[in-house]
Amino acid sequence: MLRALKQLLRPGGRIAYTTIFVMPGLTPRLRRRAQRSGPRAVASHGNQRQLLASAGFTDIDTVDLTAEFARTARGWIDGWSANEAELTVLESAATFAERQRERRTQLRAVEDGLLQRALFSSTRPRR
Repeated sequence: MLRALKQLLRPGGRIAYTTIFVMPGLTPRLRRRAQRSGPRAVASHGNQRQLLASAGFTDIDTVDLTAEFARTARGWIDGWSANEAELTVLESAATFAERQRERRTQLRAVEDGLLQRALFSSTRPRR
């Protein structure tokens, strides 16, 4: 997908995206927990910087957004909880409860240092 995105950019153009990924260096057991706790894309074994470089991007920058993401995730959980009565009118109580469980599981994995969120940006070379 990154190679296709590179083709869409003009030479010298930049791409930027945020993603959640498994922290490098985890034991196999912790890696499995991180993969189960995060979104589907977390199961990728590729390092984002390596994926960008192998797709031909240069000037790769990374900004760690993990702390900000954790604060936002706590806000989401608290906000959904505060509005549970209204939200369960829109979806079943069981669906609401499952989504809240998933949010809490992901937040715990972030707080335990298993998942990281970062902003990646890079450039399509001019030549």
